[in-house]
Amino acid sequence: MLIVIGGGFLIALTVAMLVQATLGGKPDETKIEVLVAARSMTTGAEVKPMDVRWQAWPEAAMIPNAIIRQENQKIEDVAKGRLKRDVSAGEPIVQQALTGDGKGNILANMLDPGKRAIAIKVSAESMVGGFISPGDRVDVVLTHQVRINDSARDAARSIIDRHATETVLENVKILAVDQMARKDGDEAKVGRTVTLEVDGSQAEKVALAGAMGDLSLTLRGLSDASAVSDVPPAPTTDVQVSAVLQQVAEVTRDSNGAGNMVRVYSRDTIVNVPVRR
Repeated sequence: MLIVIGGGFLIALTVAMLVQATLGGKPDETKIEVLVAARSMTTGAEVKPMDVRWQAWPEAAMIPNAIIRQENQKIEDVAKGRLKRDVSAGEPIVQQALTGDGKGNILANMLDPGKRAIAIKVSAESMVGGFISPGDRVDVVLTHQVRINDSARDAARSIIDRHATETVLENVKILAVDQMARKDGDEAKVGRTVTLEVDGSQAEKVALAGAMGDLSLTLRGLSDASAVSDVPPAPTTDVQVSAVLQQVAEVTRDSNGAGNMVRVYSRDTIVNVPVRR
């Protein structure tokens, strides 16, 4: 019995050694150390040494632009700046996710070269009921009154009476709503100001448009990444919207026709009488 038990033990030991030799005989994958988030962080957060760590990573599965440890490089040497986007715990930190050296305000660090930040006043109606958040894309629409000289009023009546609406900017990025530079939950929140990312000439348009009339924001869909159109959208006027103003313009056009009408007012009636020149 002892011989049988001893033989079985030797056989089991031999099999275990063979399996270990087979599985452990493959060469280890070449690994490097990359910088990963030690905890989940949100947009605008300042990256500190305790927020990140070095982690071994297979070189074959390397993520483009990841921060790779050079020899005995310290975390303090690379953990600098603020985050341009949210990161999850264990996610590799890429160069494009960090801004500057952590100094300055969040918006200044988030701006791309050549871009400016400009704020406009908004309300629930002008910001899509509060469903506009940082990172969204919008068009800026101006509604204003048009001044028309009396001498040109009859000629312009078929086009516009007083009000007009036009798109002054397309596909503009929202940087912040009030003092929030990141999206906070999925609930709609009405802000008092919205900060837009624009270039120098666009900033001038927004400032002037705000002085001319009321600005509204139209929200673009997440899949609508279309570029700005080469030809600006045609403006919309009150005559195009109102059937009453269209009828007034038609009557005015008829009364100023080739027959040279004279309008005669008699108490409650108005009569157009054709006359010769």
